[in-house]
Amino acid sequence: MTTPPPSPPLPLDDESAGAIVDAMMPLVGVPMAPEWRETVIASVKATAAAAKLVLDFPLDDAVEPAPVFRA
Repeated sequence: MTTPPPSPPLPLDDESAGAIVDAMMPLVGVPMAPEWRETVIASVKATAAAAKLVLDFPLDDAVEPAPVFRA
């Protein structure tokens, strides 16, 4: 099994986000009109920025999820 290439650092720049979009389009199988590309790249960048907030949040190794969630 081959090791996947390392992920680009977050937040993504335009070049990295564009490379991700270009790599994923054939895998997803959904056609994308050329005029949508910049909007899709902006969406990928926004999603990566949100992911960075979650990934950077400090949690102790002993933290466990709550067994029941109630509103």
